[in-house]
Amino acid sequence: MTQLRERSHVVLWLLLFFFILSMAVGGLVGGANIMDLVFGGKNVRLNAGKINGKNITHSRYLQQRENQLNRMRRQGQAIDNRAYQNAGDFAWNAIIERELKDEKIKQLGLEVSLDEIYDFLLITPPPAFQTDLTSAGFFLNDDGKFDSDSYEQAVENGNIPVELNPLLVNWENYLRTWLADRKLQTIYNNLGSINDEDVKRDFIKKNVNCTLDYLYLTLSGIPDSLIEVSDDQISEKYNTDKEDSYTVKERKTLEYIVFQIPKPVTSDDSLMVSAVEDSVMQLVLDFSADAEDYSFAEAVSKHEVSSVDTIDVHETFEANSGIPFQMGVLRPAVRFAFDNSMGSLSDPITTNNGIAVFHLIGEKNSGFKPMADVKESIRRSLLRDNKKEYAANKLNAISGTDNWEALASSDSLLQFSSGESSTLGGSFTGIGKSNQLTGTLLAMNVGETSGVIETFNAVLLLKMSSRDEFNDSLYQDNFTSIRDQLLNTERNRGFTSWLTDAKKIIDQEDYRSEVY
Repeated sequence: MTQLRERSHVVLWLLLFFFILSMAVGGLVGGANIMDLVFGGKNVRLNAGKINGKNITHSRYLQQRENQLNRMRRQGQAIDNRAYQNAGDFAWNAIIERELKDEKIKQLGLEVSLDEIYDFLLITPPPAFQTDLTSAGFFLNDDGKFDSDSYEQAVENGNIPVELNPLLVNWENYLRTWLADRKLQTIYNNLGSINDEDVKRDFIKKNVNCTLDYLYLTLSGIPDSLIEVSDDQISEKYNTDKEDSYTVKERKTLEYIVFQIPKPVTSDDSLMVSAVEDSVMQLVLDFSADAEDYSFAEAVSKHEVSSVDTIDVHETFEANSGIPFQMGVLRPAVRFAFDNSMGSLSDPITTNNGIAVFHLIGEKNSGFKPMADVKESIRRSLLRDNKKEYAANKLNAISGTDNWEALASSDSLLQFSSGESSTLGGSFTGIGKSNQLTGTLLAMNVGETSGVIETFNAVLLLKMSSRDEFNDSLYQDNFTSIRDQLLNTERNRGFTSWLTDAKKIIDQEDYRSEVY
């Protein structure tokens, strides 16, 4: 116990030291929580998030976002608030992918050596690298094109001009990552495989025809009045799904006005756009000054504003943060709402439909959407499910009857089609296609009757009246091309499938919405 007390004193003194140190340097970069820094917690001031426990700094995130914005500029895209948000989402995704790839490259020992980079640049110098060399005035032939012979001699003899060292360092850094990525992608893509059964199944689905009779109900043809959706069903569905589907974030309530900027109609109007925008901005500034001096409500009355709207905004990027889509992406308005005290008035904020001023008037805690707000959408979902169940029960009750045409004639809900032909994997008139339908047809023989099958728009029973014989000669003629096509498809998605699955399970903390 004595030793424990002595050690606890050491820990306490260390924590006190770090606390005093943090105060001395201004709260460790703008007020960061010392306990977070000591124990690896959340630090929004320094980091944009965490990926697998690794801090992602704002500088790294902003650099990646700027790279994407530059690509968008080169493509001629307008850089507005939505472009910034899209570029930010792209940047965060790129950082996640980079972390996953780097971790796997290290795990598999795929790091790239200097010799690999040397051999790559010597044997297969990329066109962009050739252009960089010739643009610098080196290794040009008489036609002003890249001279591969003189370049290879210079590399092999160690006579690369020292002026090219900065360029070579940049390419070395780039290729160290690019070549490692290529090795990783090649490994995963080469894991793809196809067996003879895969080839045969694909051939049969696309080349073997069949003829069907089927009795079916379309979901749209079943009147809503026939289907009961009880309040108990709705309540059960709501309680089952609310954690995933009906959560609401902490929200701030804003009232706001938008000063419209008239759109130019004539060519003369176009020449006056800047003057018009300046005049509207002056109106906004006058309104803001009165709202600051008196109140928002008095400014509304004094300036005879005809429309004041209210919205609840949340901090996340989902659903445009609760801001009407016609106003555009307004992260400045979101940050105003969450970074200021109650009653604050925003600076003028340019929107897609004018210039807005926001007034912070309330807040709402996180929780769940009231069931009353989502009751109708739940009812529609259950209505579709209950229609499927109704149709299946109706067909099961008459599945032992052979005269389907007579049944359809006596029941307006039932429809009957006879002699409909398509491939086993194809679509059929009135019922479309589905994996369940294709799988059933692959397993059926002529003269057999199926159980109840669902497609997207129908529920049905079917009989197979004819089916082509398997054409082995045609199969053998097409075997190689089908196999190669399936194998290429499988290999092309091997790496992408791995990366997609890895992103689903990665441990990430995204702080961006609390800052940007």
